[in-house]
Amino acid sequence: MALFDLDTLQKKAIEDCLKFAQEHMNGDFVAEPIPVPDDAALTWDPIELRYVADRSMVLWRRYGQFEVVLDADDRVVGYVDHDKWEKCRWEPLTDAEALAIARTSGLLRPGLTLVESRQGEKGSLELRFEGKEPSDGLRVCINPARRAVISILPVEEGAR
Repeated sequence: MALFDLDTLQKKAIEDCLKFAQEHMNGDFVAEPIPVPDDAALTWDPIELRYVADRSMVLWRRYGQFEVVLDADDRVVGYVDHDKWEKCRWEPLTDAEALAIARTSGLLRPGLTLVESRQGEKGSLELRFEGKEPSDGLRVCINPARRAVISILPVEEGAR
């Protein structure tokens, strides 16, 4: 059994991370190790009786056109990911499936209620959420074939 130095292990970890990303996702990726103190880079595993090199990575992927929507206080309230229109086609989704996909955005606030679910443009699924205040409404557009959020936008006043 060969022992590797930490630099060799880190290079192998980056290669393995990029290989995994290419096998499971589309796009060009860059893996960047998250810095850790030297003494935390290698730990002894008393069960497996060996040293374990544990590296956390940040995986970056270049996006095409991506718009972020801010409110008057410069808080993120929505976005449009134009790349998610790729291969968009209609597939029926249950409300539970659509809600799970919409929640991946991190922008669905507690207290929002799904009030409308319908087929949208180019085969997308459009969801409309309402909250306690009229300004709380959100419109979510999902690519059902990719099960990905295309956009989340605030509902404009009078657009209900």
